[in-house]
Amino acid sequence: MTRDEWVIRPGQEGQRQSGDRVMLKRINDREAWDAFIDESPAGLLFHKWDYLKITERYTGYTFLPCAVCREDEILCLLPLFYRRFHGLNAVFSPPPLTVIPHLGFVLCREYGGLRQQEKESILQYIAAEVKAEMERLSPNYLSLSLLPGIQDIREFIRDGYDAKIHYSYLISLNRPLEDIWNGLQYKLRARLKKASGMGLELVKSDDIATFYRLLTARYQDPSLDIPAISKNYLTELMHAYPGQIGIYYLYDREENVLGVAAAQEYRRFLLWIGTPKLGNSMFGNECLQWLLIRKAHSEGYAVFENMGANNRDLTAFKSKFNPELVMYFELCRMDALGSVTEWAYLTFLKKTMKRIGLV
Repeated sequence: MTRDEWVIRPGQEGQRQSGDRVMLKRINDREAWDAFIDESPAGLLFHKWDYLKITERYTGYTFLPCAVCREDEILCLLPLFYRRFHGLNAVFSPPPLTVIPHLGFVLCREYGGLRQQEKESILQYIAAEVKAEMERLSPNYLSLSLLPGIQDIREFIRDGYDAKIHYSYLISLNRPLEDIWNGLQYKLRARLKKASGMGLELVKSDDIATFYRLLTARYQDPSLDIPAISKNYLTELMHAYPGQIGIYYLYDREENVLGVAAAQEYRRFLLWIGTPKLGNSMFGNECLQWLLIRKAHSEGYAVFENMGANNRDLTAFKSKFNPELVMYFELCRMDALGSVTEWAYLTFLKKTMKRIGLV
């Protein structure tokens, strides 16, 4: 049976037998892919099938929907993106310039409840199959940004991967809102109390044009490590997930925009793109973020994730909300050609996107 001929057989995921054959296989079953992501506690909107296919279309990378399986049981899904560039083979998860912070593999729903020995066995299987797939693809440059919570990367280190450490901010919402409020910086609490009587209004909107216009100048700031995103790409993502990607505007009584941000609302409330500084004050952003935390709490989300913890220019603002700092790993490997051309490759990609009007 070839990779492309393999089909997921629903209902057989729970069968485990010692000595079962483990293989990395390609799947092209949208419903089964999304069902696995929905069932796994770690899956994010970035991992959903349509999201990945839209990303493929707007980046020019080939989406490789991989699954590491033990017999008919899926151990993990691994979305890879492949591209050949001027004689250079590159594999990413996620591809650059997509504002996807982490992708990598999504483990099965049973993983969290397994004994440590079984967890390590599964990770050994995954590392071995990824190694075999990379031998087939022969990338000069490889980058896998894993999800927060995947801390055991020993098998990949043993296989010669380098590990870069990145960070994100998480706020646990499984507690009374009063506890979250009391954890805020005291000066921030004072400003938010003052703003509470100013008639500010938080509005969820599908107005991409205004949002994108306000972001454009920010993306040109070389001090920020936030990649550009295509307006059409963002528009199509919103159309594909209208209930799970939203743009939030904060207005004052005169209907002036004080703050704006895009969020993803699937499993966790993820403050995704933004918040651009409008005017000379951070006041709007402070109110916007607190109102979004309140909204996420009231709607029963367990986690509020605030991207941007890798950027020193943003952490002073974001840390005032007393988040938990969490690590995630980027696994990298490159040969001599990949090492020499890494900077040129990413620079060329961004210039190319600008030239063809994607940014």
